[in-house]
Amino acid sequence: MRTATARMLPMLATVLALAAARPASADEFPLKDGDVWVMAGDSITAQHLHTNYMEAFCYARYPKLTFRIRNSGVGGNKIPDLINRFDYDVAAWKPTIVSVELGMNDKGQFTTDQYIENMGKLTQKIQAVKARPVFFTASPMNDGSTMDKLGGNARLNEYAIALKKFAAEQKAPFADQFHALIDVWGKNKARETTANEIAAVKALAQDDKLPGVEHLKAFLAEQTKDPNPPVSMKGDAVHPGEPGQLMMAAALLSDLGADGFVSSACVECNQGAKPVCDARGCTLDGVRVEGGGVAFDRLDDSIPFPIPDEARSVLPLAPTVLQLSDCSLAVGGLKGDRFTVSIDGKVVAMLAAGELKKGVNLTAYGTGPYADQGKEVLAAVKAKEDLVGQWRNLSKAASAENAPAKAKEGLENQTKKVEEADAKIREAAKPRKHHFEIAPAK
Repeated sequence: MRTATARMLPMLATVLALAAARPASADEFPLKDGDVWVMAGDSITAQHLHTNYMEAFCYARYPKLTFRIRNSGVGGNKIPDLINRFDYDVAAWKPTIVSVELGMNDKGQFTTDQYIENMGKLTQKIQAVKARPVFFTASPMNDGSTMDKLGGNARLNEYAIALKKFAAEQKAPFADQFHALIDVWGKNKARETTANEIAAVKALAQDDKLPGVEHLKAFLAEQTKDPNPPVSMKGDAVHPGEPGQLMMAAALLSDLGADGFVSSACVECNQGAKPVCDARGCTLDGVRVEGGGVAFDRLDDSIPFPIPDEARSVLPLAPTVLQLSDCSLAVGGLKGDRFTVSIDGKVVAMLAAGELKKGVNLTAYGTGPYADQGKEVLAAVKAKEDLVGQWRNLSKAASAENAPAKAKEGLENQTKKVEEADAKIREAAKPRKHHFEIAPAK
């Protein structure tokens, strides 16, 4: 008869194999303790979507680091425009990291050689303030183009290839979202119309008084059976909405070498005996087998990737997102077919015993305390960035020649408000102890 530990080994092997399969990067993630990271770019950066998601990820994954992230995006900007506003809109933050995400507007005016020449001038500005440059390619235009048929993305493709070489010469971190996304977006483009139509039907189906609404609901019920539902990036060809920008954030984070491991918890239930547990990146307390299920308290060292509700539709199309947030739970030895997984008294999922034994990623579920905390972090990041926007206006005024003392005083006061908002993000991202109950479904 095998021991409980021996019975648990296959389940642990599965979890470890999944962890080993996570994409590795030769580059170390650039964020360090004490860093001030200014994300400079154009209107895509100024949307405060993928940059906010990246910031939320950093707070979630690295809660022991103290850092600050600032958005410095301006619509229509090209590299020379950023150089012109650099002193009051980037250097004024006293950054230690400046990431550059430009090219969408440059492509209509500059050859690839000119683009790299301009990037060299900007790099000198960054290094002059003793900051470390980080280079991002522009995102692709979501117009149905692929690598086989680049169309309007041809110049951006050239920029991306040249920028990779330039970053290597500078020995600087580089992330290529362009090549990570162009084929995925291009092949999905034809299905976006269907996704948008389904979204329109969902909106209409909210009105129970609408004649024929039952037919709309029946149509939507059929759509839920599709294992590969159509996904819309939302927004427009240049400015994706939340789903597209979550993919952008994941592509950039992954290429920068961000750590995708959150935690893993494995519990082997031995009916009538002490359960066997293995916890990594978290602690389990009060584990008890009862009523055909198991209950315990779990405290993670960090929290999952915060994902906005508006972007969750893209998860089937974007495996990188969940690879960046491996927060696993595996439970073996259960007697029964289906089980509810409740966290802090809220049902998060209903799963088959085989699914639980294999292990699930808790980040995948859009309800429950983990998802709720992620939304808190995202809201705190947004609130801080609203204050950053006000700071940037004050900084421009305070940097003007013969600026009044009142302008500089206002900037100092606004700086304090922004730093107080940083503290609120850190507080929102602190790991919390949660009570888990896995019970037979009734």
